[in-house]
Amino acid sequence: MLFNSIQFAVFFPIAVLVYFLIPYRFRNIWLLLTSYFYYMCWKKEYALLMLASTLITYLSALFMEGRSAAGKKAAVAVSFVLNLSILGFFKYFHFFFDSLDLLVKKAGGDLPRPAFDVLLPVGISFYIFQALSYTMDVYRGEVKCEKNFLKYALFVSFFPQLVAGPIERSKNLLSQFDEKHEFEYQRVRDGLFRMLWGFFLKLVLVSRLSVIVDLIYGNSPDCTGYQLVLGTFFFALQIYCDFSGYSEIAIGAAKVLGFNLMENFRQPFFAASCKELWNRWHISLNTWFRDYLYFPLGGSRKGVFRKYLNLMIVFAVSGLWHGAAWTFVVWGVLSGLFQVMGDILRPVRNKLRELLHLDEKSRFLHVLSVVITFMFFCLSLVFFRSQSMEQALEIMKSIFTAFDASSILTTSPASLGLGVFHLAILVFSLIILFAVDLYKEKGYIFTGIFARRPVLRWGFYYMLVTLIILSANFGAQEFIYFRF
Repeated sequence: MLFNSIQFAVFFPIAVLVYFLIPYRFRNIWLLLTSYFYYMCWKKEYALLMLASTLITYLSALFMEGRSAAGKKAAVAVSFVLNLSILGFFKYFHFFFDSLDLLVKKAGGDLPRPAFDVLLPVGISFYIFQALSYTMDVYRGEVKCEKNFLKYALFVSFFPQLVAGPIERSKNLLSQFDEKHEFEYQRVRDGLFRMLWGFFLKLVLVSRLSVIVDLIYGNSPDCTGYQLVLGTFFFALQIYCDFSGYSEIAIGAAKVLGFNLMENFRQPFFAASCKELWNRWHISLNTWFRDYLYFPLGGSRKGVFRKYLNLMIVFAVSGLWHGAAWTFVVWGVLSGLFQVMGDILRPVRNKLRELLHLDEKSRFLHVLSVVITFMFFCLSLVFFRSQSMEQALEIMKSIFTAFDASSILTTSPASLGLGVFHLAILVFSLIILFAVDLYKEKGYIFTGIFARRPVLRWGFYYMLVTLIILSANFGAQEFIYFRF
């Protein structure tokens, strides 16, 4: 059941209405039932995997209570091994088999193909990471062991953020299931507005951006370097709008019900360094890797070399988390490498700035840093978007050797696959996105601008709804991060 589907438009109001009408003691049970129903709309068997992960982590945490340090470590180890085994089999079976098959063929052998096929359960990476964070938090003593299984099962399966995050922490979300949430007009209004903004990003922007990106990357051998740069630029916008759009809908839906989820994006394209960009992008996942992988590896406490090595390990694993393909691993390695190089070259940049007598806080330098950071991010996305390493390398080659600037003058709106009307809507919508992100970057609360201006607020609502209606012919598209 996609957020951007008719089914969800029916499901969500019913879920909310019943939640606020029934007595408090039945509300968590209702949310648990609706969450499992929501997940089972994809495939009923998937719910068994989620239930298995829930049981493993729940029992592991129970076992830790009152145990010695060795007993707790054993419980955590069992929880991680079993959960990561489930994730590894269903997500990486084909990846490891194909990689092994390639090695065997290069050695002159032949590996027989297994008779069965393994399908990737939607959202498995997200709910397993969320469940594992609970196990680790209990081990560290940051949260108490949850005895109520139904409440814990709801924490793992809470439908607004179940399929693609944000990956919540037990210390933030679990306690909220004990609260009595009243129907509050302003909170519900703010939640619905965030959902509307998410639908605008997905249905208006992503639907059009995907047409351009699919056209260019689907015909990459015939494209000039300039067209490939353009396609990669639009893909950066597409994946940002797609995933932040999902996060906005998830956060908004939870807010309507009375729950506060963590922010997942913070204007990443205003970042002035690759490190800052990753502190603003998919915040719930990056902080998960920081807290449960980077710090346990030693973080920056064991010298500069280990710091950089740990960073590279984290981003290589993050790349593999995003997809079972070498293209994702390379994307992750590049993302880490850009941060390492940025850190190593900082003294050189400072020296150059002093020689040129440039103020460290000058607006020009800041804007230049933002542009360069975005360019490096786009460069890494070539591997993220490509279907194979061969395609990614060919695209990289064309970008640097066959740019063909003359094609800039000959590119027409029709050649982008949209036509003038929808291209105009895209440009107008991107201006809205930039203005909103710039407003938030300045430190303002977006909904605050509408607090005492009902005419402006309703005008903005109607504009977004109109743009969404004009996008109806593009159909419902799956969110990109559902694949991960």
